[in-house]
Amino acid sequence: MAGNLEFRVLGPLELVFDGEPGPRLPPMQRRLLAVLLARAGRQFTADELIDAVWEGAPPPSAERTLRVHLHRLRRALGDAAGIVTGEVGYRIDVPGEAFDAARFEQLVEQARREHADSAATAAETLRRALELWRGAAYAGVDAGSLVTAEARRLEELRFSARQRLHELRLDLGRHEEVVGPLAELVLEHPHRERVAALLMLALYRSGRQADALQVFRTARERFVGELGIEPGELLRRMHDAVLRADERLLVVATSSLDGAWEPPQPEPEEPAAGPVPRELPRAPHAFTGREREMEALEALLAAPAPAPIALIAGMGGIGKTALAVHWGSRFTERFPDGQLFVDLRGHGDAALTPIEALTAMLGSLGVPPGQVPTDTDQAAARFRSLIGDRRMLIVLDNAASGDQVRPLLPAGPDCLTLVTSRHRLTDLVVLNGAKRITLAPLPPEAARSLLGRILPPGHGEAHLAELADLCDRLPLALHIAAANFADLPQHDIASYTGLLAEGDRLATLELQGSPDAAIRAVFDSAYRGLPATGRRLLRMLGLLPGPDCTAESAAHLVGRPVADTERALDQLVAVHLVDHHHPGRYRQHDLLRLYAQERAEAEETPEDRDAASARLHDWYLDRADACRRVLYSELTAVEPPAPDDRPFRPETEEAQAWLTSERDNLLAVLRQTVEHGPAATAWRLYDALAGLTWLGVHTTEALNLGTSVLEAAEREGDPLGTAAVETGLAWTLFGANRAADAVERGARAARLAAEAGSPRAQAAVDFLLVLANASIGRPRDALAHAEAGLRTSRELGHAVLQMENMEALAGLNMHLGRVDTAVELFEEELRMVEDEGLPATVSMYGNLFSAYLTQGRLDRAEDSLDRMMAVRFGDFTAGPVASKARNLARMRLAAGRLDEALKYATEAVESLGEHTSGIREAMVISVMAMVRDALGDHAEAVALYDRILELTEQGWRYLEVEAMIGRASAFLHLGDIDSARGGASRAVEASRVSEYAVLEGTALNLLAEIGLAEGRLDEAAADAADALRCHRETGHRPGEAAALRLLGEAHGRIGDADAAAGFGGEATALYAVTGFAEPRRPARGTAAAAPRTDPGANDPQVTRPRRRNPSGRSAASP
Repeated sequence: MAGNLEFRVLGPLELVFDGEPGPRLPPMQRRLLAVLLARAGRQFTADELIDAVWEGAPPPSAERTLRVHLHRLRRALGDAAGIVTGEVGYRIDVPGEAFDAARFEQLVEQARREHADSAATAAETLRRALELWRGAAYAGVDAGSLVTAEARRLEELRFSARQRLHELRLDLGRHEEVVGPLAELVLEHPHRERVAALLMLALYRSGRQADALQVFRTARERFVGELGIEPGELLRRMHDAVLRADERLLVVATSSLDGAWEPPQPEPEEPAAGPVPRELPRAPHAFTGREREMEALEALLAAPAPAPIALIAGMGGIGKTALAVHWGSRFTERFPDGQLFVDLRGHGDAALTPIEALTAMLGSLGVPPGQVPTDTDQAAARFRSLIGDRRMLIVLDNAASGDQVRPLLPAGPDCLTLVTSRHRLTDLVVLNGAKRITLAPLPPEAARSLLGRILPPGHGEAHLAELADLCDRLPLALHIAAANFADLPQHDIASYTGLLAEGDRLATLELQGSPDAAIRAVFDSAYRGLPATGRRLLRMLGLLPGPDCTAESAAHLVGRPVADTERALDQLVAVHLVDHHHPGRYRQHDLLRLYAQERAEAEETPEDRDAASARLHDWYLDRADACRRVLYSELTAVEPPAPDDRPFRPETEEAQAWLTSERDNLLAVLRQTVEHGPAATAWRLYDALAGLTWLGVHTTEALNLGTSVLEAAEREGDPLGTAAVETGLAWTLFGANRAADAVERGARAARLAAEAGSPRAQAAVDFLLVLANASIGRPRDALAHAEAGLRTSRELGHAVLQMENMEALAGLNMHLGRVDTAVELFEEELRMVEDEGLPATVSMYGNLFSAYLTQGRLDRAEDSLDRMMAVRFGDFTAGPVASKARNLARMRLAAGRLDEALKYATEAVESLGEHTSGIREAMVISVMAMVRDALGDHAEAVALYDRILELTEQGWRYLEVEAMIGRASAFLHLGDIDSARGGASRAVEASRVSEYAVLEGTALNLLAEIGLAEGRLDEAAADAADALRCHRETGHRPGEAAALRLLGEAHGRIGDADAAAGFGGEATALYAVTGFAEPRRPARGTAAAAPRTDPGANDPQVTRPRRRNPSGRSAASP
């Protein structure tokens, strides 16, 4: 979930995304979020967080449970969550403007400072602070003692703010309007004497002396009756003064009620109007784009807030001043009393002090230098007084800090202040309510348009786009590039872009004779202003091979603790030298990266640069190893290191999320180590990524990169490394439906694994060859590799590989018609899962469901289906959703409940994502095709089977043969007998070649159906008899029932009534035993035969490797 996220705890815990209510979190996630927010910005160790969340009674495996809840919370909140996991613990980082509790405290502090200048301003600020409250803090959250303590602290601050607001209003003479609120506050806090005293004062000043005395009497009765004490000195003193009608009650300042009862300081008088300055510089030439930012500035003119402030922030050269001046020039009529412009020189060595800036602005307003107060606070007060009732635009350019800006801010309601800065100036946003507008590089179209307005005409859009990209679409760089291009003797833009791309780009982006007008000069000034840690981090970021980093990866790059690195990154973000483009992720624009590389080469030794890269490579390899351990270790040639005490021990979804977020960086590290070494790191990382299978890399790119890794491993002469890369390449080919090529690669990998003497690598290759051979219709070869892999994995003690090979063996036995053996293996696998304490998966129960369905044991099939439906899974893959719905459809189809079957088949189809694999799509479509055929929509069924045949052209032979049978069946029902017989005959032949015994029997049943439709009764009887023998050998009882029914009909039409009755009776009995629906025959002589409703064989058992988690794919169910 992207967008602006607000956390609200001043009332019920509430999330707001872009102004709209956010999702309602489950209780445990609400509790966890409340605990984190109660110490926002501060670190919890894992033990501290567990203790705070579970109050000393944690569940078993508390740390793992905590990580799961944190992952779910991050997923619910999206990119804006701000939840940081470091090496030592957890915290949530929430900007003050996005957290109502922080905003409330900041406004209270702001009011405290403002009181010295204006009680009215301070009162307005407190009013805004109290408006943030919606009820009791953290209301409705059962979050334990830590949150309760924080809620009490906030409530106490709220009380103090309410009391202070009433005091300020009393001092401003607004006594009548505070009587009601003070009376309410007395009821809420009956033992707070000062509140009662303030209420007495407000009533007295409102002419209600008797009511004021009644307040005292009520308070005294309460104190004596409930506490056994008399009221304190303040209440007694107030009572005596009211009785005597003491005149001081009309003027006493609330701040002196405990002292000498002095009157408040008067508010400053309204000043006289000064001269009308017009100080905006000339509007910039060829200003282009920034429409959204212009609209945001214009919206401030209509904002209800007094004296609005806009902060235009961004890196040097981004066009901050140009935007401020361009916008101000367009709206001069809105500021009839003038515009002030001050360059605060915040990015140089001689930044203006506030008193220097005030002196300049007061001079613009007509105050002679000798009359400007030397004290900053007095000068600021004088400035506010002079422009108090004017409508003016104040532009404060190049600000260095909020402290530099704050004394220069007007208080008048009709003034607008524009501040530009390379810094984020968060304190100005939080404490002064500035609206921050952060400038990014120009959009591509605006950058091209800018160049088009500056350059001579005649340049194509493609050249302009390339030039804009080489300038990072920075306005300053675009202007410099355009000016330099105009000075070239020949206006050849292609040559110029080539010079920028291949040469020293930073040197090229400098105006000749004007060294200050250069991108490098802009970066230099920002670089010099950084502390030493920030400068070193910026240099080191130039060594990153990928597009971005996290605080942890950057910490390993620089060799510093994560917390220190995070602080340094925040420094770089604050001055826009690094972009915090996603929560927890940082990147640099290309020109800044070139600058960082330049500084690294100039200031870091080659040894230091190499050591930094090595640390980063090791970090990525360690993380990738941790991910494959929980996702796909069975696919890789080298066993990942044991987790030991590594801080990163992800659960399944966290591992998948990490691989996804680091995809481009992992590929960049791989390319870097291939090109520059070490080769061992390259092939180990490639192996840890299972040949890029799980990164979603396009096949061509994956093969090219894998080939480069292979060449590097071969140069090293390491047979284990070469075997690992060959295995990864084979997985890539297999994933691209090039199973025959995968078999060839796998055979070479097997030879290399044997040469390396690595049983672990051999086991991984065997597993690949199981699936690849099964895919191309070689079940015997696949069986041999599955048996070898099972033996090796047992010797290695590798539980996951054992289960994978056992599942593959079971699936192959299903293919070969050994259904009872397959059931035994599937059941053994589930027992092993229970013994190992591993989670059962959707696919495991789905496989057993298919096997029981093939046996015709609907009761056990339904039990497996129920257990499969109870498996929980994450939302990062649609596979389990499709598997569940598909199997539900098959179950309903078997029982003849066609409407329900259609419902679930539709759900399965709709669950397929945009990037669903071809095998998964084919499996889901096959069930929909069967349902459509059974419902009489035969033409649609043919179209669906055609799609399956298209998807299985390069592999998945079992599905292909099954689709051939289904397609022939649909043609039969359409009355196209020739197409039906041809298809069914080819299916019989194909199933015999591949030894798919169950499918052979099903295809023979269909040939018998066709023979009956043609009236070729002897052939039909022979085919049905062959089918019956086949089904009895395999144990496929639904197919056996169908063959008996067909034999009965054939013999009945031949005239052998006894045989017909015998076969028919057996069929009916078998249908009753299995629970399968017995098809209804049409009237004799019609062209259409009964729809095929036998889904028992409709599930190929050897397809793809699975993700090891409750939602994962398996060798039986992709």
